[in-house]
Amino acid sequence: MSVVVSRVVGDGRSKLFWSDVWVDGVAFRDMVGRLFDLSLYKEASVFAMSQLGWGEDGGAWMWRRGLFVWEEELLGELCLLLHNVNLQVDKEDRCLWHLESSTVFTLRSAYKHLVNQHNTFTTVSPKDLWHKDIPLKVVLFAWRLIRGRLPTKDNLFRHRIIGPDDGWCVGGCGMMETSPHLFLHCQFFGKVWHFIHLWLGVCSVIPNMPADYLNQFAFVGGFCSKRQLSILQLIWYATV
Repeated sequence: MSVVVSRVVGDGRSKLFWSDVWVDGVAFRDMVGRLFDLSLYKEASVFAMSQLGWGEDGGAWMWRRGLFVWEEELLGELCLLLHNVNLQVDKEDRCLWHLESSTVFTLRSAYKHLVNQHNTFTTVSPKDLWHKDIPLKVVLFAWRLIRGRLPTKDNLFRHRIIGPDDGWCVGGCGMMETSPHLFLHCQFFGKVWHFIHLWLGVCSVIPNMPADYLNQFAFVGGFCSKRQLSILQLIWYATV
């Protein structure tokens, strides 16, 4: 699905650090909800947090209590994610409407886009994706997989890093390498899911897209308890 609206962060004054989506398509309150719950600056803007300092020892990190070890590790992962974020202090935050060449919203382009929609796409909500028992770097990897942002050969070709003759799957199966193929359907790498299913004692057809498979995998054993659901999600993350 093509992107219709994108948010461009300028100075960060109009964006809430925890609650708004401004880095990699997900709000920090959903990504690291424990840190959000403990923060004393829940309503601070991106600009304000930047000014306070969001390095590991920055003044932005003020908590209701001391952090536990696993919470400190979570903070470390968040600081790593923020390390390369640079605000544009001379520009305001803005939204870009990609259905018009002017990037300005119009009712005509919105109506045309809506009436031309035919397919329904499965999505994974941030609440379901960000798992408190999984390291943030693993969740970010899965998030990139679901959004098609990994450096698979189709993406490398799209960015003109490799040529059209170099796009074959690294597994040697003779197919073009894409994220869904490499992680789900490759005759070499995809076999791991067959053994996972045997181990769990279930029979399931693997969907075409990673997002669909994450949604399906949590219920491969039928409707189960919240704890069992969490364990199945852990298995999916560990496998990818």
